[in-house]
Amino acid sequence: MNEYTLYLDETKLWNKNRNQHNVYGIAGVIINKEDKLEINNKLIDFKKRMFNTSNVILHETDIRQAGKNNKKILNEIPEYSLLTRRKNVKLVFNQIGDIINDYCYVLGAIIDVTSLNQNYKIKESTYTSYYLGMKTIMENYVKFLYDHNATGNIILESRKTINNQKLDLRIRKQYYKIICHGTYRYSALYLQNKLTGISFVEKMNNDHLLQIADFIPRPLLLHYVKLGQKKSDPSIYQRIRQNRYNGGIVHNGAGKYGVVLIN
Repeated sequence: MNEYTLYLDETKLWNKNRNQHNVYGIAGVIINKEDKLEINNKLIDFKKRMFNTSNVILHETDIRQAGKNNKKILNEIPEYSLLTRRKNVKLVFNQIGDIINDYCYVLGAIIDVTSLNQNYKIKESTYTSYYLGMKTIMENYVKFLYDHNATGNIILESRKTINNQKLDLRIRKQYYKIICHGTYRYSALYLQNKLTGISFVEKMNNDHLLQIADFIPRPLLLHYVKLGQKKSDPSIYQRIRQNRYNGGIVHNGAGKYGVVLIN
């Protein structure tokens, strides 16, 4: 039986001026266990060529800020000084895009928090948004695992701090709540038959595969709220779009099984 891992990350676009909707995104990549070592080695080799060390952590937002000569980021991550040159930023995004294209399925959910509030009178909250997103993602991940005769786990970046352990515990609680009660289409038994667990990796552990997931949610949200990015800015949105899991259905399968809008 095949084994896969779903690497997930999250982000939000919260607009205090209310001239656009508040949106929350959870998304990432599904990777076959057999491909992990090869992908890991590709990223290590790329980092060594680019930064002369593999210890650099690739973080999408920080890379963009370094490209804008953000002094705070450059002081915190001196290796990012190379990224003040646009061509080097483009090299990073091209490398991540190539890996997504060659090895990954994209899975995720976009939660329009403002629309949920308007349509269902649901309080605007990241907790509710995360639960709705995770329920949808876990359901589609299990469909993927059945389609590929596989089992799989989920890995996220840890949000815990020395003084606050609650964020990871809250997500773990949601995961087990869904595992125990099922989703819209799968009973608890179906989920338990395919999902092998959830775990959290701290950012400083420099998990190369988890860093790929960091590049997924933000472009999806920007496209949804129609902010987009300057044409001159590097973007992997099209690579993300092309590699959404489609459940074997060509017409709109990616919108139903890959990246789902919840509104």
